[in-house]
Amino acid sequence: MALKVTDAGDSIRFSDGVTTVVINKNPWGLSWIRDDGSAIVNDARRGEKDPVKNPQYQAMMKPDGLHKAYPGLPTESFLPLAYYTGNDWQSVASLTSYSLSGKTLVIQAATTDQAGAEVRLTLAPDGALELGFTPRAKAMAVEAAFDAPASQGYFGAGQRFEGYNQRGRSVPLWISHGGGSDRYDGTNEIAAPFFWSQAGWGLWSNTDARGEIDFADKTKRGDAVGVMHEDDHLALVLYAGTPQQMLSAHTARVGRPQWMPPLWAWRPMVWQDDDTTTASVEALVDGMASRGIPLGAVWLDNPWDNGNGSFDFDPSRFPDPAALIDYVHGKGVRMMVWLSPFVAGNALANAQAHDWVVTGTRSDGNDATYYPARGISPHLDFTAPDASAWFTGGMEGLIARGVDGVKMDRCEEDLSEDSVWSNGLPNRLNHNPYCKAYHKAIFEAFKAQRPDGDFLTLARGGGAGDSQYTGHWAGDNLSVTGPKGLGSVLNSLLSLSSSGFPFSGSDVGGYDGTRQSGGGSGSNGGIGLPSVQTYIRWAQLGALSPVMETPVPPWWVSDNAVAVYRRYATLHDRLAPYTAQYAALAISQGIPIVRPLAYAYPDDAAAVATEDEYLYGPDLLVAPVISLLAEAGLFARSVYLPAGDWVDFWTGAKVSGPKAVVKLVDGATLPLYVRAGATLPAGVDAADLP
Repeated sequence: MALKVTDAGDSIRFSDGVTTVVINKNPWGLSWIRDDGSAIVNDARRGEKDPVKNPQYQAMMKPDGLHKAYPGLPTESFLPLAYYTGNDWQSVASLTSYSLSGKTLVIQAATTDQAGAEVRLTLAPDGALELGFTPRAKAMAVEAAFDAPASQGYFGAGQRFEGYNQRGRSVPLWISHGGGSDRYDGTNEIAAPFFWSQAGWGLWSNTDARGEIDFADKTKRGDAVGVMHEDDHLALVLYAGTPQQMLSAHTARVGRPQWMPPLWAWRPMVWQDDDTTTASVEALVDGMASRGIPLGAVWLDNPWDNGNGSFDFDPSRFPDPAALIDYVHGKGVRMMVWLSPFVAGNALANAQAHDWVVTGTRSDGNDATYYPARGISPHLDFTAPDASAWFTGGMEGLIARGVDGVKMDRCEEDLSEDSVWSNGLPNRLNHNPYCKAYHKAIFEAFKAQRPDGDFLTLARGGGAGDSQYTGHWAGDNLSVTGPKGLGSVLNSLLSLSSSGFPFSGSDVGGYDGTRQSGGGSGSNGGIGLPSVQTYIRWAQLGALSPVMETPVPPWWVSDNAVAVYRRYATLHDRLAPYTAQYAALAISQGIPIVRPLAYAYPDDAAAVATEDEYLYGPDLLVAPVISLLAEAGLFARSVYLPAGDWVDFWTGAKVSGPKAVVKLVDGATLPLYVRAGATLPAGVDAADLP
């Protein structure tokens, strides 16, 4: 239907026959409504006090100019369209004129400082509303704010460890690895400026600039969602529809995975930290085989190479890499290696000679958003095209030797406000997309060497659009049950799936960081190993995740851990065709493999409130046991079953939803239900598992 602009005197209406934008002229106010008159989203109401003080600004600042997390600005405005000049906040006051230019409504607006601004609105073919805002004054930051009724939840925003529903929280849009860098107790490795509400609207802020999203944070405005960036303009995309419709529309814009991972990518994987050698790799592969545990890939973790950027094996650890690769491949297992964007030794000298190293970093050598202080290594500057091409070429050499995949670590370091980049942009614009540029360089090497897609890349950090080039794992989580360990990676799994990152998992058993050299020798006396219950509960979650990997082979834990891990690794392995089927759907339509209940049942209030369950594909309902009380073994778990008929995977008992049931499970049992009538791959049956 043709676009139509109607002037009603005190307001204008911009419509495509499906939805309509209503703009009050004076004072400025925007509402987006459906054709039946129901609201999709409204501007935030004008608060009695604006701007408001940002309590995190001082709380996140630490000695010597370090930040525990991105602190934001001293104050924030929640006026509909606002900008910060460095001294105070100004905002759009009224509409002064408008014109239709093609498919875009171009509005000239008066502002509170008389400088004026331009607002551009486009009702896009995919049903989204594109909103551009450019103040004429020199702006240091820009913000938009929207009404947040108490009934609305907010989901997405990248990888969130503290909870799945983000209502009541603020999310820093600044990729960081330090503890508390999410402003709570988690890390912030994957920050994406995208979210959706079960109420039928969502938003993507199309920028890499640092900033934050306040999701009805009561320390600021408990009735508003605010989106702020340190930039001179806003480019927002507002979505309408069901969560599935919004996520599909978003991933079509930002990018979906550009390859179909091979079947072995959906099989169990193993690695160990620090003491990686030919002997340790062979021990992992043989240890799994001798215990009847399926294995798809083994990772060589850090350190394995002959220096950062060498793209070569350390001869003291791997005297005959070709023989090791042949040995692993001969066992039907693939080999992956750890990489970082750092350069050292000859690689550093070469990069410095070509001006390929990010300079101007802190004089004390520390990561600027990490507390307590942590040093950083020299970073290759991927904004220099020749540097990126050199890195891709080095990776191609490794692939030619038989390396099947890469665990892409690091990239989250904040190189400081004074860092100097090849493209000339400031750190506040270069930092967030750095991970994606690093990951793309490796991805392009694999696409060149293996155009059939027979490879896997997994990354710890990233941002919007990064899933085009890699899957992700939740890294460095405490080896405990409860919200600080196992519960946090469940939140990660759900939030990533809701944000357009369909391929993810976590370290089964957690990652303590103190179990180096703890292998079969037990030279560290088992320090840092997870408890038996932590390990097997994590294995259950890992089995029903797209990526199942562990840094702790089960025989390090106990004989019972071996038996239970074998069962769930076998389940994961036999589900590989099912996972691949729905991975293909994620690529073609943006529908994730892991489907939180709020995503799958947005009209069911009980489902929306259930943040610790999910569908794996359309037919498996998973209710992981994550409580600290699970350490006791036997546990009573409340499970919400949405509408439909469900079958208990273990007992065959049938239950009709919607209803909540209490499931009493022993330590070896994951509450798992199958949609009645579903067809699962061969061997995915309780009676057929070891």
